[in-house]
Amino acid sequence: MKGLFLKDLGLVKGQKQFFGVILIMMVLFTTAYTNFAFIIAYITVMVGILTLTTISYDEFENGMGYLFTLPVSRREYVGEKYLFSIVTTLPGLAAVSVFSFVFSRIREIEFSVGEWALSVVISFLLVTVVLAVIIPLQLKFGADKSRVALMIVWGIGIMAVYLGIKVCEAFGINWEGAIEWIYGMKPAVSLAGITVICGILMAISYLISVQFIEKREF
Repeated sequence: MKGLFLKDLGLVKGQKQFFGVILIMMVLFTTAYTNFAFIIAYITVMVGILTLTTISYDEFENGMGYLFTLPVSRREYVGEKYLFSIVTTLPGLAAVSVFSFVFSRIREIEFSVGEWALSVVISFLLVTVVLAVIIPLQLKFGADKSRVALMIVWGIGIMAVYLGIKVCEAFGINWEGAIEWIYGMKPAVSLAGITVICGILMAISYLISVQFIEKREF
C-alpha cells in the first residue's frame, strides 16, 4: 500500500495548475463573498475530488489492468484510495478553514467561533458523503460512465430530500426544528457525532467498492 500511496502522491504533486486554481478561488471567495461557511465547504469538496483524478490516471490506457499484475491486491488498492482521500482532504480543509476565519476578522464580518467550527464539521461530513458516493461509482463504471451514474444518483438524492420534506409537512413533523437543534449543539458533540457518521459512511462505501473492483475485468 505504501507504493500505491507514493504513486498517488506523485500524481497529485504534478497537478500544480489545479492547486493554483484552488488558491486563486480561495483568495477571490474570501475577499469578495461574506458566506464563509459556503467557501469552506466548496473548497473542501474541490480538494477532495483529487482522489478521483488518481483513479482516472490509473485507468488511462488500461493502466489498472497492468497495476494488478503487480503484487497489489484489489482490496489494498481500494483501501489506499480511501486513505489517500482522507490524507489529502484534511490539510485542505484545515487551510481553507483558517484562511476563512482570518479573513472574516480582517473584513470585520460576523462569523463566530461556533459558526466557524460547525462549518468545518459540516464541510467534513459533506466531502465524506461526496467521496463515499463517487469512489464506488468510478471504480464500478470508470471515469466516463461514472459521471452519468453520479448525475442519476444526485437526482435521486435530491428527489428523496424533497419528498422527505413534503412527507414531514404532511404529517406535521417539524424538520426545521431538528436542523435548528443540530445547529445548537456544542461543537465537540457535533464533531464526535459527525466523525462516527463519516466513519460508518466510509466503511460502507469501502465494502461496496471492494465488491465492485473484485467483479470488474481489466
